[in-house]
Amino acid sequence: MFRRLRWRMTATYIGLVILSMLMLGAFLLHSLEDYFYNNLEARLQTQALLACRLVQEQPDGWNTAFMETLAEQISSDVGARVTIIDAKGVVMGDSEENAAQMENHLNRPEVLQARSRGSGMVIRHSSTLDADMMYVAVPITENGRTTGFMRLALPLTEIKHAFFKLWSAVLIAILLVVLVTAPVSLGLGKKVTEPVERLIDFARQISRGNYHLRARVTSNDEIGELTRTLDEMAQTIKEKVNLITEGKNKLEAVLAGMTSGVIFVNKKGRIDLVNPAAEKFLAFMAGGAADIPHNALIRYPELSEAINEALQNEKVVKQEIKISVPEETILEATISPFRDQDGKLNGVVAVLHDITQIRKLERMRREFVDNVSHELRTPVTAVKGFTETLLDGALDDRETCREFVEIIDREAGRLSRLVQDLLDLSRIESKHVTLKRKPVDMVALIRATAVKFQGQLESAGLKINLHLPASPIFVEVDSDMMEQVLINLVDNAIKYTPPGGLVEMEIAGREQDIVVRVRDTGIGIPPEDLDRVFERFYRVDKARSRARGGTGLGLSIVKHIVDIHGGTVGVNSTPGKGSEFFFTLPKKAAG
Repeated sequence: MFRRLRWRMTATYIGLVILSMLMLGAFLLHSLEDYFYNNLEARLQTQALLACRLVQEQPDGWNTAFMETLAEQISSDVGARVTIIDAKGVVMGDSEENAAQMENHLNRPEVLQARSRGSGMVIRHSSTLDADMMYVAVPITENGRTTGFMRLALPLTEIKHAFFKLWSAVLIAILLVVLVTAPVSLGLGKKVTEPVERLIDFARQISRGNYHLRARVTSNDEIGELTRTLDEMAQTIKEKVNLITEGKNKLEAVLAGMTSGVIFVNKKGRIDLVNPAAEKFLAFMAGGAADIPHNALIRYPELSEAINEALQNEKVVKQEIKISVPEETILEATISPFRDQDGKLNGVVAVLHDITQIRKLERMRREFVDNVSHELRTPVTAVKGFTETLLDGALDDRETCREFVEIIDREAGRLSRLVQDLLDLSRIESKHVTLKRKPVDMVALIRATAVKFQGQLESAGLKINLHLPASPIFVEVDSDMMEQVLINLVDNAIKYTPPGGLVEMEIAGREQDIVVRVRDTGIGIPPEDLDRVFERFYRVDKARSRARGGTGLGLSIVKHIVDIHGGTVGVNSTPGKGSEFFFTLPKKAAG
């Protein structure tokens, strides 16, 4: 490659020399040609003017025979072809041809120039003599009136031959200069290309990532300046590459660690980058998603349409998308355009936020407000209604007054329980509760809870069976909260079990945890309600629950208490046969 460069430089130098010599030779020869042609024109013009006087002095006038003789005489004196033409263009005499046989010359270029400007000169090919000729014509005047034209012509063969010899001399000179220039050009090319070779090798190493290498060229000319510049460039590239690599690694780490999905789509609508979160959301492999049209890969039309809208309108587009694979999720997509340094659209970036929990919480909050409003409305309305009745005159009827006051007391108690359960649930859900953990014998706690419900069980016509081991089972829990869990579960079992039914309590110890079960033979829970029984204010049988004074928060409190103890809670049920609620607790508190 470098040898080709040397030969190209040598050929360039030689070419420049040849071109320069050719241009110089062409300029000189052209100048000489102009000089000779101008001198020849001036000479022929002078001779033509002198010949005009001879015509003017002849007493015989425009006699054809005489003009033929005169033309031959003048031609022999000046050594040129002579043609005498009258004012109408008729050839009266010619030193080379028979004038009578020659055509009219009035429209010949040189004659036209002589008639309009006083003289005319044209170089053209003569068909009569088959040679290039210079024609010079001047008008013949008499008493200020043009009576004819005198034309002289000379062949240019000798002049062209002389110029050919000059061109031969120029070409020989060029050849000699080339022979001298060639070795000089080769030496100069070698001197220039050797440092360039080293610089190219240095640049090749830089392109391969060897940024520690430095150029080995020392000189004070432009090559030296280029060497120093390349060294500085290598150092700058090294620093920039380090920064870019560091930034790329940070970006990859951020994208990989983001819980939000990120998709880069270029201006052609093809996917450039997908982070793991987006790959999980949209169920496709990030590595295989690059350079694929987004509408061919994304299976959700609303997301593809939002990306197309952002690309076309070059503005931020927000879209909420519900996906079902791999699991049902609600995503909030924000598609924003990004631009290059010139401000032109380079593509869009789609950021996908999982707002499933937010939407769920919003729904739960709406339901909670609706349920609280509904639950509070009933006792408040009852209290207000009976109070107004008493104030309207029922106070005078002692029996009616007592009945109304008992109802008001019952509704107030229900309202008090509802408020207390709400406060308990809020305290537990906020995680601000302080657990007073200590080893508690769960067997004894279950037995004590059963004793507390003995009277209520007898009133409801129910029996209770305890399946408890003989030895105690100790668990590190908050005893008051565990008692509340057991009370809520047993209370629910009593409320939903008809007279003659059975309530059972059981505990079993395992290696790492315990499991407590509360079973009943009540109305059971439909399969479609099993997933919602632990939600706040959710009731399977609303009428029965309200009639028994239930607030709809008991099972939700149970779930949260078990959760903060590190356990799990669940339910199994068959409609018409009964339900089994169970929860597990680790034997030792975590940490």
